[in-house]
Amino acid sequence: MTRNIRIFLTTEGILSTCRGFIFPVYVLYFRAFDVSLFGIALLAAVFEATVLIAEIPTGMFADRFGRKRSVIIGFGFFALSGAAFTLFRSLEGFILGEVFFGLAEAFISGAGEALAVDSIPAAERDAALDRLYTFRSRIRIGLTTLFMLLAGAVFTLDARLTFHPVFFGGVAGMVAASFFTPEHTHAVATRPDILAPLRLLFKRLNAVTLLRVIFVTSLVANFSFEGADQYWQILAGEYDRFPVAYFGVITAAGAALAFLLVGQVVRRFTGTLALPALVLLTAGAAISALPNVPALILPILLVIYFVGRELINPLFSVTINRSIDSEGRATFLSAYNMTCSVGEVTAGLIVGTVASALGIPVVFVLCGAVLVLFIVVTLFTSGSLMERPVRERTASAAR
Repeated sequence: MTRNIRIFLTTEGILSTCRGFIFPVYVLYFRAFDVSLFGIALLAAVFEATVLIAEIPTGMFADRFGRKRSVIIGFGFFALSGAAFTLFRSLEGFILGEVFFGLAEAFISGAGEALAVDSIPAAERDAALDRLYTFRSRIRIGLTTLFMLLAGAVFTLDARLTFHPVFFGGVAGMVAASFFTPEHTHAVATRPDILAPLRLLFKRLNAVTLLRVIFVTSLVANFSFEGADQYWQILAGEYDRFPVAYFGVITAAGAALAFLLVGQVVRRFTGTLALPALVLLTAGAAISALPNVPALILPILLVIYFVGRELINPLFSVTINRSIDSEGRATFLSAYNMTCSVGEVTAGLIVGTVASALGIPVVFVLCGAVLVLFIVVTLFTSGSLMERPVRERTASAAR
């Protein structure tokens, strides 16, 4: 395991610790300070819009001026977001926090991953990617699970403590990222054209159909996941279907099951979209059914949804990194994250209106149905399910 991989996994651990503290209760935190249902959707849209605008420019910044520098800047914004959420407890203050949070996501997302992947010798990279993303997923899931168990109790004790870990995590991340070994890539050393990584991105997408299908599928999946993420706490809590104190346990159960499955799933993954399609179909069906099941069944469907959401990222990440070369990797990964954000921004704008006009249960039926119909109609009829990643086609496009 290279030094950059160890540091990358450390930063992922820091981020996962913070996610664990805030994910089960962040919507309730906003509600505690009188943010409306539409305001919650607006906050999510501000975050995703910030990511959407900043992803490709920050990826190009990382490829052009240094991925290590990009990660350090990102964790600085992470700390600022924690401070804003804690000190400015109003819709306007939360909007500022979401902007900082989005900038942090954009600066960190592609750069840290590219540093880790490109530190693996090229001859060993394809075989090592399975292990890297299995480790990453288990660290994410394990630490998120651990701190999810505490989230509900901490929120019940004092809601004002909810975003403290984000500030301290940002500071810790800046320190950890300072130990990255800077990359030595020809993209930084010899390319004066700052738009070169962007042109390379479009060449790769044009050359490999599988990558285009992954981008579109991720957009739709993140639309559906965002709607469920925004309102499942309200569906379970404010609709008196499940006690708030157990929210952390429910999310932790889903994360724990994903932790047990991720290694086996990634190792058996052949690179086609058949397995991701099955995972997304199951998750979509669970989302649609959530409003109409008995209270005792609701936690089971939430766990199924959480597992599906956790498994998709490593499956798609392995395929993408097997299909692209080192040059411009941070820009490509940032573009992928931007595509996910398009789905999330769209959901933020639509589901807030739907929730206000038609009620929260309709949001879940809509989001789940969109995902299921997309998988059935698009993937099963396009012939893309069995296509494998082909590096040679990408390399020829890069030339």
